[in-house]
Amino acid sequence: MTIQIGTRVRSFDFANKRSLEGDQACYAEGEVVGFEIFHGSTRYVIEVDRCIFAGEEVIDYPVTIYPPVNGTPTWMGSVTNSVEAVC
Repeated sequence: MTIQIGTRVRSFDFANKRSLEGDQACYAEGEVVGFEIFHGSTRYVIEVDRCIFAGEEVIDYPVTIYPPVNGTPTWMGSVTNSVEAVC
């Protein structure tokens, strides 16, 4: 599924960890409300309505986050893919 404005997404904090439960679960959920260019790369603009850190619901979290759009090259030679659509 292509992520576009209006898509509900889950953005994982760590690229190699996609746990939804337990102490490895670290992610934010919300809706993509736009795209912005930041330091030369395109970013999702996500309005967050749920945040999980170390498997626990977080009450005090950023209202908006700006993760790189999937497919953005990293300085380590890989590409980003930490945002997924939530059905």
